[in-house]
Amino acid sequence: MSTKVLRTFAPYKLPSRKTGIKWEREPGEEASQDWIKGALLVRDSSSMELKELATGGAATDKIVGVAAHDASGTASTKVGYIEANDSNLFAASLINGTTAVALADTHMGQKYGVIDSDGKWYVDVSNTTQNKVQVVGFIDAVGDTNPRVVVRFLTDFQANVIASS
Repeated sequence: MSTKVLRTFAPYKLPSRKTGIKWEREPGEEASQDWIKGALLVRDSSSMELKELATGGAATDKIVGVAAHDASGTASTKVGYIEANDSNLFAASLINGTTAVALADTHMGQKYGVIDSDGKWYVDVSNTTQNKVQVVGFIDAVGDTNPRVVVRFLTDFQANVIASS
């Protein structure tokens, strides 16, 4: 058993070239954004610009995707992201609120919320009420602390699919 370094969301498996980085040119980035690569992005409900998911994330927030680069901080700047859809899988670290957690067999298949810690996004095993992702595979070994797992975004929380409308 080993302790891993916590790492934010990253692409794990993209089934085809068409599911790689998407570019949102208009309306683009919302003003004064400061996300880093790997942040979870949502649309502003009034302007439709992309912004970082609020810390904790409201139960109704729908994820557009995972940021492919840091924010510019300038309104209307084009944004690259990996879309949260039924085909794309992501690697993410597990955390229990703000404390480390060891990977257990029981994490497989579970649905969890997400958490922002110092600008980095993780899967929060203590949040089972605002489920945004489901664990579908293990990258690290059972028993490892701060483990990386494979997750998919739940259909009801994907912004760009008909089923979530």
